Amino acid sequence: MKSYIDELDRNIFNFVEYEGYDDRYPSLSMQAFSSDFYDEIRHASRRLFQIFCKAAKVFQMAPDDFARNMDMPDNLIPYLHKSNALGLPTWLSRFDFVLDVNGNLRMVELNADTPCFLIESYYANEVAANYVGRKHPNKACREELRIFLKRMYNAVLSAKYGRDVYESMIANGGCPSKEAFVFSCFHDYFEDYGTTQFLMNELKSACPEADTRFISFYDMKIDDKGIPLADGSHATLLYRLHPMELLIDERTPDDEPLGEMFLDLYEENTFALFNPPESIILQNKSFMSLVYALYLTDQFFTKPDRDIIEQYLAPSYFENDFSALDDGLYIQKEIWGREGRHVQVVQKRGDTSEIYMEKLVDNYDDIICRDSKKVMYQDFIQQKRFTHTVDCGVKDGFLTLSCFMLGDQASAVGCRFSPEEIAGTEAYFVPLLIE
Repeated sequence: MKSYIDELDRNIFNFVEYEGYDDRYPSLSMQAFSSDFYDEIRHASRRLFQIFCKAAKVFQMAPDDFARNMDMPDNLIPYLHKSNALGLPTWLSRFDFVLDVNGNLRMVELNADTPCFLIESYYANEVAANYVGRKHPNKACREELRIFLKRMYNAVLSAKYGRDVYESMIANGGCPSKEAFVFSCFHDYFEDYGTTQFLMNELKSACPEADTRFISFYDMKIDDKGIPLADGSHATLLYRLHPMELLIDERTPDDEPLGEMFLDLYEENTFALFNPPESIILQNKSFMSLVYALYLTDQFFTKPDRDIIEQYLAPSYFENDFSALDDGLYIQKEIWGREGRHVQVVQKRGDTSEIYMEKLVDNYDDIICRDSKKVMYQDFIQQKRFTHTVDCGVKDGFLTLSCFMLGDQASAVGCRFSPEEIAGTEAYFVPLLIE
């Protein structure tokens, strides 16, 4: 039966069909909420971002041992204090929320380093809504993305040349020549490649004069001037869809510390990074524990900040605090886990705990992530149930709702549906509509 999925351009959305899965990734059904609901998720994301930025400064001012206790790679810590062109710890991020049994939003994750799900939210959601002639919550969001990318590009060049000099250049004919914005990922991972190409094309649409280039990480090199390009120039700005916690430990064929050499060049201002290295502070799952610990002190955040944390942030705890928690169900997450890997729900009873539920990941070996030395805990949130239709039929399950942040501005929202309470790679993309 024909559906909106047939209208999706596979040159843009290149992972509609995914090897190893019987169903296509997009669901056949769609999900509608009120305009007020979408306003709320954007408001919550915007305010949580402001709160997280305040907490990031606490992390950056703390002794290095504090970072080590949060399982931050020791060799990455020296690179987390540099200022950047936007003055924000992350430039492009994605908040993830679940709905409790009463339909209330609870924020459970922040993807601050290498967020995906852009194509689904900024492109496919609109295709689906137009196909059925319905209004959707992301109208004008793609233009927001383009404006943001152009602003980011200009901010990087302004920081390089100085604001007055750069504005004079713009007034006299546009962007400087040979200022390459390189987009990079491992090209054989389809979702990453599609996302990288999508962002590159969106910048090109917003700023046609920009010198945009794609380089696979397999082919990228560094020298003493930065990232060399085929024409003899060097990259001015690099978008990297590769986790910082993995990059820092990578080695050259001669066993040199490639990750550290790369970040040394960044520190020397040979190129700018999108996202900047300090995005890893917010990506670290213990960061939510830090925010919640600061909330519990009753001294750090303002009353409006505290109200937002209480309403939206799932209570989060450091590993060392688990023994002091009340009895009940808690979700246990590895600090560097991805796609639901090694996530468990544990039942705490006094000084003991036992596994109540465990996330079983089918493609465990395909999920590349750093080995974690520590875990964090969150209150386990009983979720509201939904039903959606996928290729194999109707399924019962749960929603994860996302909101992208372009800098400090809330933008597109997106939805995934999983038959399991802990979502992973089995989740489906679900288009969002306005009731």
